[in-house]
Amino acid sequence: MEDLLFFDIEVYKHNSFVVFKNIDKETVGIFTDKGEFEGLRKFIKDKTLVGYNNNYYDNKILRAMVDGKEQSKIKQINDNIITGEYVNYASVPNTTYDCFQQIDVSSPSLKKIEGNTGRMILETDIGFDIDRELTDEELEQEMKYCAYDVENTIDVFKERKSNYFDIKENLTDMLGNKKAMKWNTTTISSNILLGDMKPTSMWGPIEYYLPEGIFNNVPENVKDMWTSKKSNKTSITIEDFDCEVEFGFGGLHGVHKHIYKAHDVKLLDVASMYPHIILNIKALPEKALKKYEEILNERIKIKHVDKKKSDALKLVLNSVYGNLKNKYSALRNDNAALAVCVYGQVALYTLCKRLSETCTILNINTDGVAFTTNSDEYQKVWKDWEQEFNLTLEEDKFKTLIQKDVNNYIAVEPDGAIKVKGGDVNRYHSDAKFKNNNARILDIALVDHLVYDKPIIQTLQEYRNQPHLYQYILQAGRTYKGTYDSNENKLQKVNRVFAAMQFGEAYRLYKVKEIDGQESWARFPDAPENMKVWNHEIYDEEGNSLIPDFEKFIDINHYYQILVKKLERWKEPV
Repeated sequence: MEDLLFFDIEVYKHNSFVVFKNIDKETVGIFTDKGEFEGLRKFIKDKTLVGYNNNYYDNKILRAMVDGKEQSKIKQINDNIITGEYVNYASVPNTTYDCFQQIDVSSPSLKKIEGNTGRMILETDIGFDIDRELTDEELEQEMKYCAYDVENTIDVFKERKSNYFDIKENLTDMLGNKKAMKWNTTTISSNILLGDMKPTSMWGPIEYYLPEGIFNNVPENVKDMWTSKKSNKTSITIEDFDCEVEFGFGGLHGVHKHIYKAHDVKLLDVASMYPHIILNIKALPEKALKKYEEILNERIKIKHVDKKKSDALKLVLNSVYGNLKNKYSALRNDNAALAVCVYGQVALYTLCKRLSETCTILNINTDGVAFTTNSDEYQKVWKDWEQEFNLTLEEDKFKTLIQKDVNNYIAVEPDGAIKVKGGDVNRYHSDAKFKNNNARILDIALVDHLVYDKPIIQTLQEYRNQPHLYQYILQAGRTYKGTYDSNENKLQKVNRVFAAMQFGEAYRLYKVKEIDGQESWARFPDAPENMKVWNHEIYDEEGNSLIPDFEKFIDINHYYQILVKKLERWKEPV
């Protein structure tokens, strides 16, 4: 990845400009509409451009700048893209990386990421439709804001380089098409498998792919749900081996009805479950299936030799099941996708049934089953099952398993390491920089209490030197007029707040929109009753808090009350 140029563009009614930085965050170029777009084409020639949401927006505005479009035309293109009125403008021909692409299903704004990571949340207070040219002072200030966003784009790029962009580059090399860097990885993967073949068609009923007699292992109503065109059910839950077991159109799920905490737990996981099922039932056309098997075998060979390529191959393998269900994918085949799902659920349910004769089943989740046992009989079940379904199981062991439900659990490994899954606990180890990172202290306090019996009030007090753990990032969406406080002052659209001790009237933020000429004020969901706004940097370069009197104003009781309710759902009263 040579000659990287990171950039961001701002467009106003009478002004527009673009700021470029190198990977060391040094400003290497600024071009404006005041006759200074001349030389821009030469400046970006043969460079790889990196932005945030630039595939959708900046690449097209940059093309207009390079082509020497007048400011009024640049503004028109800008407005059309933002409103969605017309978006199919030409982009610059450069290779480009978009740090926003496939970052997370929540599609976080760059401002939200800045907030999540404890950085200053910096927004302009000048409207983009200001009906005059910016003054020199205003223009200089706006360029600083723009440069700040470029610096944060560089941070996001570095964060995603090894786990996204390097993998994507390997995929485009495999495909032999550098232009594919603008595609989603799932699209690249489909093209790698199909080559010059035509897109797959909707051929064969579900039974076409499945071995004869496979439905004998599940209740009749479950079979009907999967095979009858008249069925409108999306899931069926049954009670079996003291578990509530849910069949559906994804993975098999189940959890014990009464046991929420267990010791000496074993976990049998199906290795690369969906890739092997795809091979077993021939869910792809013959040529694509052969290519798929070659990729699987190659990955096994290089797994511990070439990590970058191994990760790229893994992505191809794991993307196929999703592509079979994706109506926009060339691999789409709804019946084959359902057959993969059915094979997996029947296989895992069969394993659970057989294990239950000598084991207590605790948790069933798509490709694995957790259980306790005093017998070695499970090992014979294990090996016989592998032969029958042509799948491989891998064993893991936990000292302790604590579960709220099938999707929320904490597992303590023999060496004391903690594995977490679920919305209540998944931020225990690290920040969710590109997701919802609000009040991460709740995850830490919950896990430490359940695993170590540590009082939650102790955790809430001792982490106060890390204020970002207590923050809420509140963002008013595009449909809103803006964010206002309880004193009717307009604030930024994205704000960082903390739960604050209340000594008078509550101070809150609201998102405001106009409906039929009337203002509608709505509270942010799950936000504190009384707030303290802090949009500056949280830490200095040494990691020390920059928030004055944080320990004095933070309302520990706000977080404590939330945890009390959460622990009740974990069957663990405080």
